[in-house]
Amino acid sequence: MKRIFVICALAAVLAPVAARSQTSATFGAGPHGYDYMIGTWSCVNSMPPSAMGAPAELTETVSKSGGVLLFHSTGKNDDVSVYNVYVPKKKMWLSPFIVSDGTYGSESTTQSGKTVVWTGSFYEPGSGKMLPTRDTYTNEATKYVDLGEDQIGGTWKAEYRLTCTKT
Repeated sequence: MKRIFVICALAAVLAPVAARSQTSATFGAGPHGYDYMIGTWSCVNSMPPSAMGAPAELTETVSKSGGVLLFHSTGKNDDVSVYNVYVPKKKMWLSPFIVSDGTYGSESTTQSGKTVVWTGSFYEPGSGKMLPTRDTYTNEATKYVDLGEDQIGGTWKAEYRLTCTKT
């Protein structure tokens, strides 16, 4: 139950009107690329919860303040806070996160479109190590899928597959 929705993250919000007009070419593009995510999302993990994965179900609330998106995800024994910040000079999204169990890290992406991969690293308290992580998002205006993977012992391992629907 580590860094799960980091990017549930991540991933990543204007108003409902913008959400209806969002096209696959604009998901993640520019400083408003994730404005469609503002609101509340209900997420289900199709993978069995692992030690480093997500709980079976979670709720994610996304808000915006001063151009920064705040994601707050809660599930059984899990609480995650994520910021999505657009860096104009690099045309990049940066997403630092922290989990209630002491896990923390950051992911980033320069991609946009229907499928976007975020990469980074996270501190895993159990091992005391920083580990590589990535989240692959498949985006739609009112639904997204987040496949979260961690690199452990040199091998990428899928930790969760969240399907989130806007409520």
